[in-house]
Amino acid sequence: MHHPFGKEQGMAYVALYRKFRPDTFEEVKGQEPIVTTLKNQIKHDRIGHAYLFCGTRGTGKTSVAKLLAKAVNCERPVDGSPCGTCESCKRIASGAAMNVLEIDAASNNGVDNIRQINEGVQYAPTDGKYMVYIIDEVHMLSTGAFNAMLKTLEEPPSYVIFILATTESHKVPVTIRSRCQRYDFRRIEYTTIADRMEDLLKRENVAADREALDYIARSADGSMRDALSILDECVSYNLGEELTLDRVLSTIGAADTEVFEKLTEKIAEDDPVAVMQLIHDVIWKGMDLTRFVDDYVWFLRNMLFLALSPGLGSKLDMTSEQVALLTELGKSFSHDTLQRQLHVMQDLSQEIRGSSTKRVTLEMGMIRLMRPETDVDIEGLLARLDRLEQRAEKAEAEVIRLQEQTRELAERPVGAVSAVDSMAVSEKSEESSEEGSDAEVSSEEREELVQEAFSPATAEDVRHLMEIWGAKIVPRMTTLMQKYMQKISVVPREEETDGGIGINLVITGTEVGGQIQDYFEKEKHRDELREILAAETGRDFEIRVITRDRVSRTECVLDLSKIHCEVEMK
Repeated sequence: MHHPFGKEQGMAYVALYRKFRPDTFEEVKGQEPIVTTLKNQIKHDRIGHAYLFCGTRGTGKTSVAKLLAKAVNCERPVDGSPCGTCESCKRIASGAAMNVLEIDAASNNGVDNIRQINEGVQYAPTDGKYMVYIIDEVHMLSTGAFNAMLKTLEEPPSYVIFILATTESHKVPVTIRSRCQRYDFRRIEYTTIADRMEDLLKRENVAADREALDYIARSADGSMRDALSILDECVSYNLGEELTLDRVLSTIGAADTEVFEKLTEKIAEDDPVAVMQLIHDVIWKGMDLTRFVDDYVWFLRNMLFLALSPGLGSKLDMTSEQVALLTELGKSFSHDTLQRQLHVMQDLSQEIRGSSTKRVTLEMGMIRLMRPETDVDIEGLLARLDRLEQRAEKAEAEVIRLQEQTRELAERPVGAVSAVDSMAVSEKSEESSEEGSDAEVSSEEREELVQEAFSPATAEDVRHLMEIWGAKIVPRMTTLMQKYMQKISVVPREEETDGGIGINLVITGTEVGGQIQDYFEKEKHRDELREILAAETGRDFEIRVITRDRVSRTECVLDLSKIHCEVEMK
């Protein structure tokens, strides 16, 4: 039967963090250096007269203080730890010992309270070896109370031990700190907390996923007590069911890491609509917005650290998969931008706590995060420059892609199918190959397939084609076709003919005789051009080859040698 410190009689249920308070130094997790030092002092009878335990909440300060009080009074200590079976240990465990006094300085912080202690230390304990005073949150004492304590703390009777505990050691006067042995309780690693919870749940016969326990441990931010309190809440809410990550997230109103991943991706894509939709989903799922912001602060913090130094992955309490994911996400932002985003979210974390309209506060914070132009400080300017650089890089990447595509097309033999053929042409070519026919589809088949796959062009389509000709059509052509096109004027044709609506290829160059005309009068070359036009516009254009003297003066001519020439439609 487990007997924790201070267990109240008649209580049907005791909180996990109280029920499983350590009974021996060996059960204290995450504070091994402190435990080893205290055990050695007890074993070698080198016990100090005043101790100052510093550290964040829930790291074991009070638990270790009570264990030390039991150990120094234990009749049969085992390797420096209290035996737990002698009369002294039992009395202290039940709270009936008169020689161990625990005082809360938050509510007993006056001079009179300290004077009572000064008077009490004059009398030796009636039971046990030492009179132990445990003063919790000692930084809450008034200046007068600290002054009243100085003389007694400096030269107490040999049978008196003071154990002062605080979460804010900087508020304790130097005169007090200098009279104590100081021990700093560090935050407990999340793996240690998760292991402890796993062990306790086995004793309680509660099934839980390790993933769920890891999340609770990370949420506790190094506090064992906070972790056990969250665990207690989750177990109670899901009583009789296995504790999974989804159930934990639902119970405490938190967001899964996947939400932060999607949010960061949409911010990188500069998609405010998608970001607002994600925030909307978070709100309507009932998530705690304050916790949501706090968790995203830690997400961005980890991403920044990994961007600065990928080797920090093992120090951030994350799995290798999460490290890889955050490292990849971090590549979408500069270091300056990540720092600005982290500062914006930290400011938002403070604002949302005191806000009566948390949703609006969150939405405005996300807009500020995505729009650095709303900030007039240096970070905002750097973020704006970073965004412009990213857009320039994307544009450059697109240009490189088009250049590579053009080179690929240039290397193809004349008459080969264009880079972005219609699906119908590709399928037909495959069918022909399987049937053992010629590798090249005949001109009749190509023309028929294009007509089947694409709708006939309209006058508006012809106008659009002229607008994109130099930028999108010409780069798709083979090198030879591009060379010939320099000697050709392309004339948009709006009137309907027997062949449909499309363009005229007007032969204007004379340097190479009739070679250009012969090239385009071949059906396979016109079909190749026809497929390029269809692949880019989704329409089927009729193509005619005519000589210069057949062009009506009322028709407009597009001279490809002048990229920016104006096209005048009749």
